[in-house]
Amino acid sequence: MKSKSIRIALFLLFFTGIGIFAEDGMEWIGSFSSKELEMSDETENQDTVYYLWQLESLKKNIAPRYIRYLDVESYVSSGKLIHRGILFTYNGLRDESVEICGSFNNWECSDMKRNQYGIYYTVIEPTQITDSYEEDPVYEYKFRVNGLLTYDPENFDKLEDGSGSYYSRFILENKDTDRQTKTMVLEDSANEERDLRTVKFQIYLPNAEVVRVVGSFNDWNPEHDFLKKDRKGVFTLEKKLLPGEYHYQFIVDGDYMLDTYNPSTNIKVDTNESVSSLLVPERNYALERKM
Repeated sequence: MKSKSIRIALFLLFFTGIGIFAEDGMEWIGSFSSKELEMSDETENQDTVYYLWQLESLKKNIAPRYIRYLDVESYVSSGKLIHRGILFTYNGLRDESVEICGSFNNWECSDMKRNQYGIYYTVIEPTQITDSYEEDPVYEYKFRVNGLLTYDPENFDKLEDGSGSYYSRFILENKDTDRQTKTMVLEDSANEERDLRTVKFQIYLPNAEVVRVVGSFNDWNPEHDFLKKDRKGVFTLEKKLLPGEYHYQFIVDGDYMLDTYNPSTNIKVDTNESVSSLLVPERNYALERKM
């Protein structure tokens, strides 16, 4: 009963907070058809949010496209209500297994989910990075159907693979802003050091002018660490920190605030105010030498 109440509360909070029951959202309720996903523009805007059950109700495979969808069931484990990524589908009604292999997973095939209509689907998060640590918008891929590789029949963008067949390609021209952007410890970055970890402080504040971060790592000095704002309204700053626990706050146009999407908080002893808490773990793997 408790978990059910939590899910209901999350639904109400989410719908009230971002207005998912706006006119565009209501078009999906009770009248879903896979045809609605067959849009002329393969890139979604920030106002369109789908539901996980809509992916599970697809009756035909469609060309790949960037989508946002709501998954309440995974909220406890992932801490995210809205998930986003590139949707890939394949009609495998008579096939026992369908996997996707591509440049985004080093061409190592990974399983796709099968819905009740025999449509296999998966959503790939757009985090592909080039050797120069810049985002790569080109996603090359094939499907492995019952052990045999094939291109995507619904995607007209395909190139010869040099072995008499083709691989499919999807170009992500742009993606929407992750409004749930949060501070994180990066697994890797352009300049890693053996004893230090790279922490990426980030927060979505499109209307802010100046954002700084203060914390136990810089003696709470507001003049040390300024975040840089991108054109989508996300402020970011990368810092090298030793493993350990840190407390911090953002200063937004002069006002102190917690890290919005960091649920871990603590009390700053000298001021008795709430601060965000971040645990930087020890590195549990060896660094690879970068060329």
